[in-house]
Order: sequence, then C-alpha cells, then structure tokens
Amino acid sequence: MAIVAVALGSSVMFIALATVSGFQNGIKEKVIGIQGHIIVDNLLNTEGSVPTPLAHKFEKLSNSIFQTSGILNVSACLIRPCIVRSEGEIDGMLAKGVDRNYNFDFFKRNLVSGKIPDFDKDTNQAIISEATSKRLNLKVGDKLQAIFFKEEIEGPQMARAIVPVICGIFATGLEEYDKSLVITYRGLLRKMLPKNESFTQWEIVLKDYNQAEAIKTSIEQKLPAGVFSVNTVQRYNRQIFDWLGLLDTNVIIILALMTLITSITMCTTLLILITERTQMVGVLKALGAANQSIRSIFIYQAIFIAATGLALGNILGLGVCFLQQKYAFIRLPVETYYVNHVLIDIEAWHVLVVNLGTLAICFVVLFLPAMIISKLTAVKTMRFQ
Repeated sequence: MAIVAVALGSSVMFIALATVSGFQNGIKEKVIGIQGHIIVDNLLNTEGSVPTPLAHKFEKLSNSIFQTSGILNVSACLIRPCIVRSEGEIDGMLAKGVDRNYNFDFFKRNLVSGKIPDFDKDTNQAIISEATSKRLNLKVGDKLQAIFFKEEIEGPQMARAIVPVICGIFATGLEEYDKSLVITYRGLLRKMLPKNESFTQWEIVLKDYNQAEAIKTSIEQKLPAGVFSVNTVQRYNRQIFDWLGLLDTNVIIILALMTLITSITMCTTLLILITERTQMVGVLKALGAANQSIRSIFIYQAIFIAATGLALGNILGLGVCFLQQKYAFIRLPVETYYVNHVLIDIEAWHVLVVNLGTLAICFVVLFLPAMIISKLTAVKTMRFQ
C-alpha cells in the first residue's frame, strides 16, 4: 500500500511539472513566433491603441540593431487597422506588413492549407487564419479585399483598398491573434501612410531568450532617446505571461499535497511496522541490541519502500509523459486552452527535484516514528499482544 502511494504521488508530480512546463513553453513559443523576442516601437504608443507609425529615416537604424551580439534576425513590420470584406460578410482586422527577410518558420509549422508567401516572386499575397477563413468564407486562391483609411498630412482621410491573393491559411490557436491578424507585404501597406512614414515596429528574434533583458538594454543604448520604446515579448504581452506565471502556483500546491500524502503514508507505514514487530523489538533489546541498531532496521525497510515506490513512480510518470509526447492522446479544446492537446516538456531538473526531494522528505519523516523505539522497554514489548 505504501509503495503504491509513493508511486502514485511521485508520478503525479512528474506529470504536473511536465504538463505545466509544456503548456507554458508552448504558449510562449506561439507568442514569440508571432512577435519575436523583443519589440521596438514608437514611444507614443499606448496599450490597446493602433500603433503609431515611425519615420522612414529610422529604418537605417536596423543595421545597428542587427550588429548587437545575440540577435538572429531584425524585421521591420507595419501594422494597420483595416476592414476586410467578402461576399455578405465584413469585419475589422489588423493587417501586418512584413518584408522579404521576415522569418515565416512559425507560420510554416502552423500552416493548415496553402503555402507561405514568397515576396521575391509575388508581393501581392497574404495569409489569414483558419478562424478568419471560416468567418468570412474565404479560401486559398481567393482575393482578400482590405479597406484602409489613408492618413494624409493635410485634408480628410481617404479610403483605399488592397486586394492581395490568399496563398495560405494558418491556425496558431491563440484566439486573440487568429481572429484579427492578416499578414501581407509591407510595401502594399506603405501606400496607406504619408511618404515620410514606413513602419510601426521592429520585431527582433534572439539566439537565446534568456539574454533578452541584457540585449534589450544594449538596443536602448543604440537608439535615440525619446523616440523608441524597447520591450521584451514578456513585457509587451504582460497579461498572457502573468497568466502563465499563475500556473506555477498550481504546481506548488500539487507538489505540496503529494509530498504531504507521501509523508503521511510513510510515517503511518513505519508505525504499523513497529506495532507489528513490537515483540521482536523486545527480544532484540533483551539480547542487548542498541536502540540505534533496531531503529536502523525499520528505517532501511521504509527506505526500501520509498525507493521502490519512486522507481515505479518514475516508470509510470515518465512513461505517461513520453506516450503523450509521442501520440498526443489527451486532447484539449483549442478555444479554451490555445492548444489542441496536452503539451509535455520533461526537463532534467524535474526528475532530480521529484526523486531527491521525495527521498529527503521521507528520510526526515521516518525519524519521527522511529524515535518510539527508544522509549520501548524489553519487558513491556515482550508482553505486548
């Protein structure tokens, strides 16, 4: 019974750590895939507002940014609100204009149908989400009618339209982006801006996200003061990352509960062992055995139970994780969890924390009932029934 309790407790710990870590990393990968690791935009921008365009003269600064150590790619992007129209349907969306050097790897992995735009061959292309495709009844090969309001330096705003061909349909699972994002060539969207403006932000991809804060500081030092705002993707999407951070609390609660259950089980098991072997303790004491020697017998037995339970827990917990990782048999509704199956991310520290932590706690707990042995006398124990 004790072996089963330890095995189930440790396997639940493995699964909890692996699933939460996998879910957090999966969502982070999606957000980073859409926006990059660091976003440099206009200092005048406020959260939730339409991005304010930046002057064309600043584009040359991208070369200086790219030379910063640790940067893999720098992409100038232009984001503009638009109205997308199809037969019988109309919807407000955000068009994101990118250049030929834009890294489409993330969208390739999440492509549902069609292909990724090749702006070297044709700049009149766009990709939309599967949600948008279903909502507006659009498919690969259709023309996307997007209406913009061109901002003039003087005079009223003028309505202008672009009609790129839909070459691909993607599904990231992030509803906030899927329901509104259209990606096309930046040159098309520049026609909606005054001549002296050309982009709204740089999206920067790093070699190692752990260096994001240090690289962010380096970029800030290279840019003119009072013009740009430099943020990591975590800062730029505070709500999503704060929500992911709350999941750590759930893991701590699960680990604490499983540890408590395992500790109580081990403590109870040792008490039962001592109770069942009370007469044996009396005989050993009558023969001159020291308390420490007798205590070690029960501790070794309890450690054997804990080690066996942990071994089974490792096999069960890691086995379930590997099977889920390979076959994804536990499915999830994308609308709620942003992923269509439970993501698993097993790290070395998960195994070390669960195994060493459980053994250490069990070892400490085992000394409490074992101390009872020192209070037993040979006469009383040999009479115990």
